[in-house]
Amino acid sequence: MSRPLTRRAFVRGGAAATALTALSTREVAAAEGRPRRPYLPYGRGSYLRSRVVGSPVDQARTETFREFMQTHPEQTWRYPTINGLDGNEWGTPYAVGRSGMPRWRLVGEHEPKVERLFAAGFHAPEWLGEILTGTDDSPLCVMDRVSGFTVFCANAEVVGRHRIRVSSAGITYHSSNGLDYRNPLSDDRRNFTSRGRISNAMVIRRDLVRHGVRHDTDLGHVLHLFLVETDSSAGFRHPMVGEESDNYGFGAEGERLAIDPSVDLTKRGMSPEGLVIARTLQRHGCYIGDNSGSSSALKAQQENAVRPVWGRTLRQDSLEGITWDDFVVLEGSG
Repeated sequence: MSRPLTRRAFVRGGAAATALTALSTREVAAAEGRPRRPYLPYGRGSYLRSRVVGSPVDQARTETFREFMQTHPEQTWRYPTINGLDGNEWGTPYAVGRSGMPRWRLVGEHEPKVERLFAAGFHAPEWLGEILTGTDDSPLCVMDRVSGFTVFCANAEVVGRHRIRVSSAGITYHSSNGLDYRNPLSDDRRNFTSRGRISNAMVIRRDLVRHGVRHDTDLGHVLHLFLVETDSSAGFRHPMVGEESDNYGFGAEGERLAIDPSVDLTKRGMSPEGLVIARTLQRHGCYIGDNSGSSSALKAQQENAVRPVWGRTLRQDSLEGITWDDFVVLEGSG
């Protein structure tokens, strides 16, 4: 659940501290001798695709994080749950816009940066309205392949034919590095998202999971973690450009975590789908991007009775084989 952006100055050091190994999907596929993944937006070196292999670990922060996760009263799960599955409605409704699909337009007050979504709209399937959750945040993520951008909305509600009312909206262009224009590292001033969140990191896509299962690999991108409670006094770090207020937990928004590389994930008894997500958390990690309002979680592509999506292959407890003690906090976390 998001609060209004702050204009605090960019936290010094977050953007430059950790040297990550960032490879394009094509390069990774060639290096590992396997087929390319389904389409991922943004270019070579983008934060979304960056890897954490070889990144130094902040041991002191890691110990603090592990203790925090063991003692926070609302952290009732010993591992990251995956929302949007098994009847849980707190995932991310997701769709891909393609040629020939209708144009949907947004309705409501909005930032000038996202005017295009309200005036010209975006391509999305006819069934888009059927996947909205109607929850307190009711998010929506659409990757419009025709227009070349990703749309992310909050409090989405259908109010007419191909019309969706929202409380906020974001847009990031696929030809860019995907960072909000307020981030000093952004290469496209058209990009705008709430607090700089990476929209495509906020959904675990079914097509990427299936590819990962078939080819024994990962999703190919960093994940957005909804933490039980962040620490507002810690501010924010790259890739974020703002933080939620009045929280007294752990970590700056943007701080990056990963499963310790020494953990042998193949011995943790996870399903093939769970193993894909776990590999992702080990190779690409996750960044703290939101307060969850409950136990810490990732978000999967939302399913419901009308559009089952997963067929019970990925489950809310698919990461039960790992624990928060398997995670490390990366130095600099940029």
